Amino acid sequence: MINKKMNKSLFIKAGVIVLSIILIAGVFGCNNLGKKQGGDVDDEGKLIETRTEDEMQERVRGTITFTVNNESGTETEAMAPKAVVNAFMSKYQNAKVVYEEANRTTYATRISAGDIGDVFWCDADDTNNYQRNHDALMPLDSYLKPLNINMGDIYTGALDAGRIQGRLYMVPRKIGEQILIYNDSMLTEAGIDFDNSYAYSWEAFKEVCKQLTIIEDGKVMRSGAAFKIWWSPIWQMFFRGFGGDWIDSINHEVHIVDSNEVMMGVNELVAGVQEGWLYPEDMTGNINSIKYDIPDGDSNISKVCFKTFGAMTWLTRLGNAYDNLKIDWDFCPFPAFPTHNISTGATGYVVYNRTKNPDTAAAFALFFLTPEGQTAYHSQTGGNVPLLKSLADEDFWKGVGTPWEDKNYAAFVSYPDQTAPSNIVTQAPTEIAEIFSNNNMINTFAQIFNGKADAQTAFNQMQTKANEKWKTIMSD
Repeated sequence: MINKKMNKSLFIKAGVIVLSIILIAGVFGCNNLGKKQGGDVDDEGKLIETRTEDEMQERVRGTITFTVNNESGTETEAMAPKAVVNAFMSKYQNAKVVYEEANRTTYATRISAGDIGDVFWCDADDTNNYQRNHDALMPLDSYLKPLNINMGDIYTGALDAGRIQGRLYMVPRKIGEQILIYNDSMLTEAGIDFDNSYAYSWEAFKEVCKQLTIIEDGKVMRSGAAFKIWWSPIWQMFFRGFGGDWIDSINHEVHIVDSNEVMMGVNELVAGVQEGWLYPEDMTGNINSIKYDIPDGDSNISKVCFKTFGAMTWLTRLGNAYDNLKIDWDFCPFPAFPTHNISTGATGYVVYNRTKNPDTAAAFALFFLTPEGQTAYHSQTGGNVPLLKSLADEDFWKGVGTPWEDKNYAAFVSYPDQTAPSNIVTQAPTEIAEIFSNNNMINTFAQIFNGKADAQTAFNQMQTKANEKWKTIMSD
């Protein structure tokens, strides 16, 4: 009898232990992490890039989730990505894409929990972060051939924004060449016949800007141009514009003050501000040595002619600002430095490397590189600039049916062969990019304009800090 009671007690205790183990395993294993997908070899050990188009077509099936960062929260902004979802499911009728919206601030947590979408929105900074620091993305190069993606039709400037160490992780949805928006009324009143069909040389552009600039009693009343000089897409064009190569990704070095060509660009930028014809937009509160009668923000459009225009998403805000003041306006290419370069970036979509349906996820992300995907996206309100050369002359993305359909949209794809990376993280580690952050560049330029340091000294400090940091990173 005693033995039976002891056995029963031991059985109960053993059951409790097993149940505890199950519960503990449940607590620590309750996320949705699937098998890590390398993107090169499938579960059968076959190289993905050797598949035929028919094999790939057959494999695109099942359900995936598409996570979109709808910053405005409006249905209008959702129209473009939803149009791509519908176009994709029309082509691949055995596949289903579940559309969801989530703010990008939640992505890191969701990646760790394993419940981020199979495909989700990213910019270049996020792409580098999620791959380098979270090991969360699947490379997509091996899927290009089986999906018959025409690489020769894609602007390389857009693709470069999604590459890390030569591999494609982010599929761009658009191309973002830096251009200018300008006050055509001001040019007309000044009797200047301006041609927006091509990029003026830097010297010719300077002369136009100087003609438009008004300085009275030492105060700048009107400037020919207003650039966000502290923003990496802008200052990098100056750094590269005279033959300089300010970042050496191969030897892991930054060259600014030890490059005569880079310093030529720096000095051109600094001189333009000091002479008054180049207004340093959104940083004049940091400058006390130059007096301006020009406000920052959109309200300065009547007091500057040429103005930074970074992306099509700025169109509604700035277009309305000009129209409300009854100012004629248009777009033009960024001026051409002796070494013509146009800062270019892109945002797009990545594939989570824990997806349980890698083939369909990859096919959907890369659908943005097809004419069907690009047409679906950019023909909708909320679309942008197509990244395919074959769509450059099409009208569907050029404001058709809007009051602005007569504007010079060709400027957005005017010099794709002169594109260069906008994002520093596509050229150097995040730690180096942070040294050249917007705030740090504002502080550096403020030192120069306020007479606290000359350009050589101010940028030598940044160069030294960057190179010391890069050596540390490489030795880790």
